[in-house]
Amino acid sequence: MKSLLVSSVEEYSGKSALIIALGLILGDRGFRVGYFKPFGVGVTTVEGHLVDEDAYNTASVLKTGDDISDICPVKLDRPYIEFVCSANAEQLKEQIARSYTRICSGKDVVLVEGAVEYKVGKMLGICDTDISSALGLDILMVLRYTNDFVIDRLMTAKEVFGDRLKFVLFNQLTGYKLNYVRCIEERYLNSRGMKLLGVLPHDPLLAGLSVREIADALDGEWLVKPRDEEVIIESFLIGAMSPPSALKYFRRTKKAALVTGGDRVDLQNLALETGNIRCLLLTGHLEPPDTMLGKAEEKGVPVILVPDDTLTTMEKVDEIFGKARIKGEAKIRRIKELVGENINLELLMESLSLS
Repeated sequence: MKSLLVSSVEEYSGKSALIIALGLILGDRGFRVGYFKPFGVGVTTVEGHLVDEDAYNTASVLKTGDDISDICPVKLDRPYIEFVCSANAEQLKEQIARSYTRICSGKDVVLVEGAVEYKVGKMLGICDTDISSALGLDILMVLRYTNDFVIDRLMTAKEVFGDRLKFVLFNQLTGYKLNYVRCIEERYLNSRGMKLLGVLPHDPLLAGLSVREIADALDGEWLVKPRDEEVIIESFLIGAMSPPSALKYFRRTKKAALVTGGDRVDLQNLALETGNIRCLLLTGHLEPPDTMLGKAEEKGVPVILVPDDTLTTMEKVDEIFGKARIKGEAKIRRIKELVGENINLELLMESLSLS
């Protein structure tokens, strides 16, 4: 049995999405796949249990059959500096080792998810570099191409991980940047003992938010509930203009949500008539007339009433947009397709002794 640690140089790089796709693909090929996340930071409560949200979501999709307390044994349940001052580092390491042993039992391969980024947890000796050394794990580094300096962050990580950093994957790449990645592969990666596993393109569906996620994030109230809660919103329009000016934007966009005041019935009706607006976010806690809600119900367009003004609402949307988890059949199917089409799976399987 072999394991692979999926790490990153910054948060929101796509580790969980990649693990979901790889786990499903390997499972389809008949392999028994395990999933492990030693140190969880994004903690929430589910059915009275404290869990890391990413770990819980990934485990729910992969259905490995392991206990969630073993899947993510160490959880950040208080501010980090308090955690560092109060936790027993040696006990945490022992806890991780015991859980990892149980996760590995009966598996052909275990996909291990790193912390927020590879340095997080260093004060306690449980960062990705410590975990990879303690458990003997090779590293797959996932890089989101946020800017050209990402290559410098990769080289810094290589100095830290050394020979354990075997594979590199670039995520959410667009356009001409692909040519740069090929140059980086030839001139820098190969000569330093790293192999480019693949390049995943930016995908609006994966970056989008479901209407349920939007309502929860904005503390919104359903005025018209969605017929399908998997409706994905890929862009947002602010309705603060005249209807003639707004019409050209409504016609141009697809899979968008309109954010506008609850009293702007003119824009709300126009948005429903164009057919391209998939959701209405009504701000200021101002309810529209029943006639407008009736039309939205008839057309199957969900309407969410939010308590904040339009500017504050958009600030909240900006905080979560592009950071959505892989939930729902549409997103799961899409990430699986992208990984299957763009990653050298045979190279990875050979490294994991699965070929």
